[in-house]
Amino acid sequence: MIERAVAAAVPGALGAAVWASAWRTELRFQASCEPTVIGDCMSWRLPALLIGPLVVTALVWFVLRLAGADRAAPSALLGAVVAADALLLWEAAQPRWLPPSGGLAALLGGTGFALGVFLAVARLPLVVQVLAAVLLLVVPFGLVPVVYQAARQNGRAEAFARLGLPLTVTRVHGYRLVAAHPNQRDRVLTVTLSGGQHSITVWTIPVPAGFAPPAHCGPTTGDLDARRFAVDPAVAPPCQLVRAEHWLRLERTDRVHLLRRGDALVVVDPGVGAPAADVDAAAANLTEVSPRQLVESSGG
Repeated sequence: MIERAVAAAVPGALGAAVWASAWRTELRFQASCEPTVIGDCMSWRLPALLIGPLVVTALVWFVLRLAGADRAAPSALLGAVVAADALLLWEAAQPRWLPPSGGLAALLGGTGFALGVFLAVARLPLVVQVLAAVLLLVVPFGLVPVVYQAARQNGRAEAFARLGLPLTVTRVHGYRLVAAHPNQRDRVLTVTLSGGQHSITVWTIPVPAGFAPPAHCGPTTGDLDARRFAVDPAVAPPCQLVRAEHWLRLERTDRVHLLRRGDALVVVDPGVGAPAADVDAAAANLTEVSPRQLVESSGG
């Protein structure tokens, strides 16, 4: 049995590595392609990638037949299913859909087809074999959403932590936190609360250069919406002191709160039609949370 497993693993590993390499090459080609007419970015690799797993499975079956292995077809098919399951679970654990490295693809392919030989040749009752095949087909698809959700939450928690800012949220009666977005390039955290027809936005940014309240109080909410996070201190509108490290600024008819938290500035923006009392409550109830807590409170 060992010889047959090796006979299946070698072409399975080589085929999987070639397939993954073609996938990476195609991604690079698509990223650099600038079409002038329809079809310019269609390469031969696209159909090859679609039929590649079938070709690898057929190659494994052919090698097993040459080696005189019993049950070559079930071995190849089960090996393909095991390899596909392993790849699917690996992809679910990634932040986005990417081809595995050549080495990893070879490992998954070789191991999958070797296990396929063991499953097909093992002296198991027919019922057990059928049950094992069903489990191989069904269980991974049940696990993928769980693995993907965990990977997504871990990725978002890492993104929040990389900001290097206090992760500030708030609680206001009648509102719920509906979104939290980390902007890595500008080091900005945006947290949005919704309450029916109203919304409140909490911005956390590094303390701007030239921030010197009450004369120069940093970017306005209009600047933040337009992603102008660095403004000339000379044109930054003034604000008035509420208490230590807490200022209030009128923008049009809106009351905007500014609170300093170490090297960060938290701006509480009325958003869409939020009453002044709700904005004041949001500024009064600011809380710093961990990356994991922010992920969970923003719905993962």
